[in-house]
Amino acid sequence: MTGAAAIAALIGFGVAAQVGVPDGGVPGTAGRVQPDGGAAAADTGPPLEPATGGGQAAPAPVQGASFAVSGVVVSRGTRDPVLGASIYLDGRAVTATDEQGRFSLEVPAGQHRMQFQAPGFEPETAPLNVVGPGQALTVRLDPRLTGERYETVVTAPRDGEGVSLDREGMTSTAGSLGEPFRVIESLPGVSQVTWPLPLYAVRGANPGNTGFFIDGIRLPALFHLLLGPAVIHPHFLEKLDFYPGGYPAQFGRYVSGVVSATTADPKPDRVRGSVDVRLFDAGGIVSTPIDEGQGTITLAGRYSYTGLLFSLVSPEYTLGYWDYQARFDHRLGPGTFTAFAFGAHDVLGHKEYDDTSAQIDFHRLALRWRGAVGPGRLEAGLALGLDDSKVSLNPVIRLPIEMHNRSLAPRLRYLVPSRFADFEVGADAELQQLRPRSTRLDAEAQLLFQDRLAFATGAFTAVNLRLGQRFSVTPSLRADSFFQGDDVVTELGPRLSMRYQPLAWLTLNAQLGRYAQAASLPVPVPGVESFGLDSLGIQTSKQGSLGVELAWADEISLETTGFYQRFLLTDLLTIFNYDLQDPRLLELREGEGYGIELLLRRPPRHKLHGWISYTYSFSERLVGPSRSRAYSDWDQRHVLNLVSSYRFSRGYSVGARFHVNTGRPYPIFDDDNPRPPDYTRLPTFYQLDLRAEKRFVFDKYLLDLYVEVVNTTLSEQVFDIRFTQGVLDRRFYKIALPSVGVHAEW
Repeated sequence: MTGAAAIAALIGFGVAAQVGVPDGGVPGTAGRVQPDGGAAAADTGPPLEPATGGGQAAPAPVQGASFAVSGVVVSRGTRDPVLGASIYLDGRAVTATDEQGRFSLEVPAGQHRMQFQAPGFEPETAPLNVVGPGQALTVRLDPRLTGERYETVVTAPRDGEGVSLDREGMTSTAGSLGEPFRVIESLPGVSQVTWPLPLYAVRGANPGNTGFFIDGIRLPALFHLLLGPAVIHPHFLEKLDFYPGGYPAQFGRYVSGVVSATTADPKPDRVRGSVDVRLFDAGGIVSTPIDEGQGTITLAGRYSYTGLLFSLVSPEYTLGYWDYQARFDHRLGPGTFTAFAFGAHDVLGHKEYDDTSAQIDFHRLALRWRGAVGPGRLEAGLALGLDDSKVSLNPVIRLPIEMHNRSLAPRLRYLVPSRFADFEVGADAELQQLRPRSTRLDAEAQLLFQDRLAFATGAFTAVNLRLGQRFSVTPSLRADSFFQGDDVVTELGPRLSMRYQPLAWLTLNAQLGRYAQAASLPVPVPGVESFGLDSLGIQTSKQGSLGVELAWADEISLETTGFYQRFLLTDLLTIFNYDLQDPRLLELREGEGYGIELLLRRPPRHKLHGWISYTYSFSERLVGPSRSRAYSDWDQRHVLNLVSSYRFSRGYSVGARFHVNTGRPYPIFDDDNPRPPDYTRLPTFYQLDLRAEKRFVFDKYLLDLYVEVVNTTLSEQVFDIRFTQGVLDRRFYKIALPSVGVHAEW
């Protein structure tokens, strides 16, 4: 195995220490219903009555009188209030809990039986002995522990095409190693360039043509180096929307797909937190209310201690990473002000060679206000960025480079909802000061290494029209302008989204649109962007898709989507020209991506749930002066994912993911003969990932133990084929990535 292959083989390879059950015996023995401030009641449901001290007997009830009984219903473990829990007295429904989980009712003196029921919780029944006024109860309902801590919920997003994952579905999909963004590997339209590196080609475009956003802020990097986790703590996120195409007009300047993550609004009721410990890193998140619940402060982060593990697999390299997130929320006028700071650090080094290393740092500060203004809601934001990167990887890039970038990105969005239509208008911009450097003086001839000031602006409008209960249409228009030096290019992007449900079990979807993006490298490199407006111009795409969805009640659904995309993309002359000094490095090429996607889903309310995704697609380019048609470097004909989970009783769950993809085109070079290479396809790759989890629920906190193994089949990933001394040499690695850890939440 080569040094580069060893690097790819080792990161993420870890086993975490297992944490046992806390003192106090078997989980689940604490009281579910108890008087406020009193001793915990037994699981069998003792009489609900005021606690008495000194061994004295409880007073006899006053006959014929009625007294107020109040209380709060919360979830065991999280202590979150249970909204809308139904309360029964002696078999008769009497009231329900409010938004704070509280209730109050008049109860005649004497013996009674109370019942508490809420969706997603086990019903609770206990006797109640009313003997006088002032009885206050705390009721803890058991969540239905039928398995996974985070259930995968795959749904259609509110606008555009694609799928959404809620907070319960982003960290426990088998094969994702607990990383929300890696779940997209299992969704239709996505092909992974080389497992396990997080490089994704969406619907035939280049990996650099898909954008990643968090709360509307463009991310310069999504993952830590190589096999590291995402740069945002997974429990900081609430929702993830994946658009393989046809994304909403509020996003822009990408010609392929968009992945949009939304952070969770902290709850201001009490201090909350969680801790995660794995062998290769540890992290946590904590939030606390301030100013009597008018605001919150949230802190999160992760730190890796991968040095020892890394040295066991690849002794010549060192690796480390950390990230942080800090958020401040406070009521301001009719809305909420948020300040969100986050950043990440990565370092990769060779113990003997100084010219083989990488260090990547980025920091963001985002200011945002959201609130009601007039008939609608306004969101105004400003993001400030600082990026510094140093890369000198001689086996990969024969040119040491540094990137120092500063950015400023304001944005506005105004949404006016109504009964029949939602009107949306907005604008955004990004100003970048890019200062690339290289140790080679002649490198400045390459446009990538020229100091430049890049500016891009965008404005959009959209109307979501609901024409009856079964038909909706969303016409939208986005205009993007790109400025570099004296050059200005403006691109219009009209879009149309339609959804029609002629029958309860049948839904039709259609998308059309045009999209634009500045020149980019085919594979994204942090800081290497916004160049070549005068020489390369603008990348564009025209996209269209048609989908049919069949649903059988809440049992199962099947979505079939056909898509076609026509591109104008910046491609490398060859993916094996790593000399960034070569002025012929990139060229603008036409291309096409087309195919069909299938998504079969079974919702998480069932014990056995999950989805099957299959993509059959083509990715082509027009190459050379003759404009001959050829398959692109990312063309993978078949991609199949089977993702499933099963929930047992007592908090146990298991999950599995089976993945298979056919190989992409690859040139076979001859080390002893400089002739043009012959093309073949890399071998088909398959893998089986397994995950098991056990959840313990205590009165005031939760504890999850999990174990996951990615590529249990130890399938070999071939990453290079070439002739060496007349012999065909297949270079590959065979690795399995285990992860064992503990997650505690309170």
